[in-house]
Amino acid sequence: MIGRFGSKLALLAFAGALLAGIAVGNAPATVLTRALTVMIVALFVGQLVGWTSRLVMRDHLQNRKAELERAHLEASQTPAPTESAPTAGPEPVR
Repeated sequence: MIGRFGSKLALLAFAGALLAGIAVGNAPATVLTRALTVMIVALFVGQLVGWTSRLVMRDHLQNRKAELERAHLEASQTPAPTESAPTAGPEPVR
């Protein structure tokens, strides 16, 4: 997950920097140098985002698992309702 975020963001930033440099009319060496610099910075930023999202996801799943285990434990400790035979009223005296 971390590598995927980093690589996707880096390639997107590289393409954006290339297009911006070409649109402005910079020299090819300048465009490539800046695009590579932007790509490296975006790679580290993307990896930071991927690492953070992995921590958030892991924490959420651990909390959810604890909630489910707690609910299961509470459900297993409550006594099952007993069914009693219906009564028709007091018995007649003989």
